[in-house]
Amino acid sequence: MNQKNLFKRSALAAAVAIVSSNVYAAGFQLNEYTAAGLGRSFSGEGAIADTAASGSRNPATMTMFNRPAFSMGAVYVDPDVSVTGKSPVTGASTDAGNIAPNQWVPNIHFIMPLDDQWAVGASATSNYGLATEFNDSYPAGPIGGETDLTTVNTNLSVAYRLNQNFSFGVGFDAVYAKAKIRRTAGELVPLKTGGLLPADTEAAKLKGNEWGYGWNAGILYEVDDNNRYGFTYRSEVKIDFDGEYRNGIPQALGGTGGHTVPGSLTLNLPEMWELSGYNKVAPKWAIHYSLAYTSWSQFQELKATGSNGQTLFQKDEGYHDAYRIALGTTYYYDDNWTFRTGIAFDDSPVPADNRTISIPDQDRFWISAGTTYAFNKDASVDVGVSYMHGQTVNISEKVADGVPNYEFQAKGTAMLYGANFNYSF
Repeated sequence: MNQKNLFKRSALAAAVAIVSSNVYAAGFQLNEYTAAGLGRSFSGEGAIADTAASGSRNPATMTMFNRPAFSMGAVYVDPDVSVTGKSPVTGASTDAGNIAPNQWVPNIHFIMPLDDQWAVGASATSNYGLATEFNDSYPAGPIGGETDLTTVNTNLSVAYRLNQNFSFGVGFDAVYAKAKIRRTAGELVPLKTGGLLPADTEAAKLKGNEWGYGWNAGILYEVDDNNRYGFTYRSEVKIDFDGEYRNGIPQALGGTGGHTVPGSLTLNLPEMWELSGYNKVAPKWAIHYSLAYTSWSQFQELKATGSNGQTLFQKDEGYHDAYRIALGTTYYYDDNWTFRTGIAFDDSPVPADNRTISIPDQDRFWISAGTTYAFNKDASVDVGVSYMHGQTVNISEKVADGVPNYEFQAKGTAMLYGANFNYSF
């Protein structure tokens, strides 16, 4: 086994994890931004317009507000993700449980109607603060380690009502991304060096933070007060990381010897399209639904370069476009209480042969419920809960040249709890 190749494999696994983090977030992408939406599995989000959070999903819905509106809250993500397997080299167990720690995902939104036709809005949401953590002495350290990525989306938008049926909106997105990736040597380096380098030796560490920019737009078509449809588009956002890279492997073995070197990597957050509908089918009942399509096929290659323009590593990815479908219903019990529920299915964009244990992406099924309590005509509180179930998947990853792939089985579920306070002025 060549130590330089293992070092490069560790670096590559770390970089893949940065991009795969966003893939995993695609299941959550731009979703954990409101407790009301959480309680209906984010069905009909581009057409409902029941809180100020709707402006961040479809800016055209802001024309439905006749008073300034504010919403603030958070969603708590409680995942349970585990992997099982055995080392093809030593037979040691590669089982790891609870590799994804809990996360808070905050949100804040504001809409200001200017007159009967114009409205402006602002929002700040965390797309998803993702993290996975393996023990430092994990046998498959070059593909395990620690992955921590946070993206925050700040949006400014404006909407215009053309007539009683059509409204249009457009917004500007500024996305801040912060990443920290760390990998360890695992069981192979101690075997090769006779224990000179322990399993918890730092094999790769990347960190960086950058801004990326994009835009979003939406159309709202109101048939009447009880039936409306929305179409939204969010552009691709490119984030060019100029970060720091280092490891604890001696330079003679292909490492940096603890020295930090510069490197760059481009992240592509893909464009997304969504169709939404809302129909009040009875005085107290409504149904709502959405179909979202994310162009992950734009991500075909992962390539990182050094300060002199040299290629540090390159890997073909071949991701495919993914969709999300959601259906829900709302029951308007009285002036104070509203109840909602929903189901959804998230399609994974990651090909089976490109899955990683650092981000074991998989198709997911959602079931959700929530309620709103209105204190008066101005103030209300939303609460929502969702259960997300991921299918069990098989993962085969290469750790080093000349070594059989490590085989794993991964499964994951998550509970999500959200609350928002809403106020109209």
